[in-house]
Amino acid sequence: MHTHKLAPLAASLLTLLGCASTHEGSAMSSRIATAGVSNVEAYPIDHLALRSLIERFADAANHQDWAATEEMFAKDAVWEVLAPPPLGWTFEGRDAIRKGMAGNAERIDLRVQSVTPIVVHVESPERATARSTLDEVLRFKQTGLDRRIVGTYSDQFVKQDGHWKFSRRTFQLRYDEEVFMPPASRPAL
Repeated sequence: MHTHKLAPLAASLLTLLGCASTHEGSAMSSRIATAGVSNVEAYPIDHLALRSLIERFADAANHQDWAATEEMFAKDAVWEVLAPPPLGWTFEGRDAIRKGMAGNAERIDLRVQSVTPIVVHVESPERATARSTLDEVLRFKQTGLDRRIVGTYSDQFVKQDGHWKFSRRTFQLRYDEEVFMPPASRPAL
């Protein structure tokens, strides 16, 4: 299988980039990871795939590509945002997630989000978790207000038909502020 041939190469590349350590006895040299420790050397291809999934989600949200977003979730996935209304919600099931995102898009004039850092832990060949930080700017259509939101995503993943999917996304709001953007400096949408 190609994955096994690529794993040492991917681990070496990640080590050169500073994302992993190959020192014997380092925290990441063990396949048994502890909280906050990535096990990238044990599962380098899966780590790359999971990071890509998180980044593709942010890109799809920025471009309102709800069909692409829907495919990133398992059929019975749950996505919840732990925040006061109108920011908080819970969607259960892939179809509800797509409909919810499309419905939220009707309220949003502008969405720009970036996600970093991303820490992944592969629990088994079919299960993984990750934690990442979201920084997002939103402009609401009804009020014209601009908001900056920062928070933490805690993700659970499952591998289905050879592809990683979100099984649960939980976003915890950590920072929320109104951002002033004078009308003259607003880009035309």
